[in-house]
Amino acid sequence: METPRRARALQRIEQMAPPAAHRGATTKQVAEVRSGGALAERVRAFAQQKLSDFPWPVVFHDWTGATYEAGGSEKHWSPGPLVVTLKTERAARTLLGHDALGFLDRFLEGEVDLTGNLYLLTDIKRYARFDLKALQKVPSLLLHAAFQDRARARVNVRSHYDIPQEALNLYLDRSYQSYSCAFFEDPTKREPGDLLRVGAGEADAFDSLEKAQWRKFKDAVDFVAPAPGETLLDIGCGYGGQLRVALENHPFGKVVGWTLSANQAREGAGRLAARFDESRWEINEGDYREETRVFDHVTSTGMVCHVGPRGLVPYVRHIRKHIRTGGRYLHHCMMISHRRVPHDWDVGIIFNKKYVWPGFHWFTPATHVRALEQNGFVVRRMVNRSEHYAKTTAAWYERMMAEKEAVIGHVGEPTFRAWQVFLAGVTASYLNGEVYLYRLYCEAV
Repeated sequence: METPRRARALQRIEQMAPPAAHRGATTKQVAEVRSGGALAERVRAFAQQKLSDFPWPVVFHDWTGATYEAGGSEKHWSPGPLVVTLKTERAARTLLGHDALGFLDRFLEGEVDLTGNLYLLTDIKRYARFDLKALQKVPSLLLHAAFQDRARARVNVRSHYDIPQEALNLYLDRSYQSYSCAFFEDPTKREPGDLLRVGAGEADAFDSLEKAQWRKFKDAVDFVAPAPGETLLDIGCGYGGQLRVALENHPFGKVVGWTLSANQAREGAGRLAARFDESRWEINEGDYREETRVFDHVTSTGMVCHVGPRGLVPYVRHIRKHIRTGGRYLHHCMMISHRRVPHDWDVGIIFNKKYVWPGFHWFTPATHVRALEQNGFVVRRMVNRSEHYAKTTAAWYERMMAEKEAVIGHVGEPTFRAWQVFLAGVTASYLNGEVYLYRLYCEAV
């Protein structure tokens, strides 16, 4: 029969013995396990506190095997939670250090997995108030303040647009391969199945990405409304979609495009050559500043984002030199809201400059209007198309994810992961008002 004294003695022995998981382990190993468990608990508390007011669900898995949830339970337009898997203690410490840029670096390096609803990333940054660390801010400003000369512009554009063409073919629209905002019939409908449905363009009976890109190009040339024989310059012409729609719908005498991308110049020229007499079009691989002729009208769809932080006014002045008085100019670009701190202190912007879009810069709408009005243009109309760009980037993201293994085969997993963050993140930025897409309809005076 076991006495009370014996029972108490056995209890003390059990308390002194190491847990089963620790038996046979060294003192150092036991300390590491306990330390890792403490770190995991700190991360859990940190995540749940930071996301206490976050409306949508986030699921965490960590290196200890633990799973827990943070955030709320509201429905998001893209179904399901964001799933964050912390695979190393270093990644956990990066998160605890409020180092959002470093945490995204860990994602690219494979120490963190982000799956599920990546559209929530930008909103997490806002709710949790993640920003650059103090020691990252000054180098960021110095690194991205340089003037966008021709050599720098060529390197920046080619690093973004001259990834393997086979990868681009998997997620851009199949008709025009346009790399800018499409115009949809209903930009609020973003169901993944609809975004994945491939169309042919103008004749589609549904709201396809392909038809939306055609609608964007048609809008530009309808605004220009040329007289027979007039000329058009398209700066940053991509694969020639704007030139093609111009020649199909209006009596232009000649259309001319410029791009720094070898991919785009080669592919675009081949497409135009299959449809039109070569006397009516040109696609030039080179810097738009090499152009010396004067044109009746000019279009520019997204190109101005590549001119750098000191390049907007020189860019507008160059266009004015190459358009006749009374000519129409379509100025289409991404813009950013006014902020009290430099834009290059934003984690998302710096991540994209580092891994996706080297050299890009966004100005505020007021800065664009001022540059145009002070350098020879009047702005006749200004339209916000941000919801349309959100649906465009969502379509690219969904198509890229549907071809994940093939895209990784062409560009590698780190680049694929960087594009996941960029496309999903910028989609949310267009929807929450951090970034805009404006189209300015101008006339040279």
